[in-house]
Amino acid sequence: MINFPSKLNVRNKNNFKKLHYERTLCYFRRELYEHIIKNEESVYFELDLFFNKHMKNETEQIQIMVEMVIKELNELGWKCKTSFGNTALFIYSTENPPFTCYEDGF
Repeated sequence: MINFPSKLNVRNKNNFKKLHYERTLCYFRRELYEHIIKNEESVYFELDLFFNKHMKNETEQIQIMVEMVIKELNELGWKCKTSFGNTALFIYSTENPPFTCYEDGF
């Protein structure tokens, strides 16, 4: 970042929560994209690590965001399943989830 964006203006501080959510969603999609293209389908995405860094203690917003990206991935042909107490997201192309994925879900 060369300069701060104009959105950071103090007069805009009432919108910071919304901006934070939108930025986190962008980061989430980017991280999932990188995860999908570099890992085998048996490797899960660590939801807890990502959200502890970006949105800790915002459970309702996290759930909405996870459901949104799962829907988007489903539309692209991927199947998704949470596991390990909703701390892991498996993204796979087969009919059945990887053998390391245990029943769980949002």
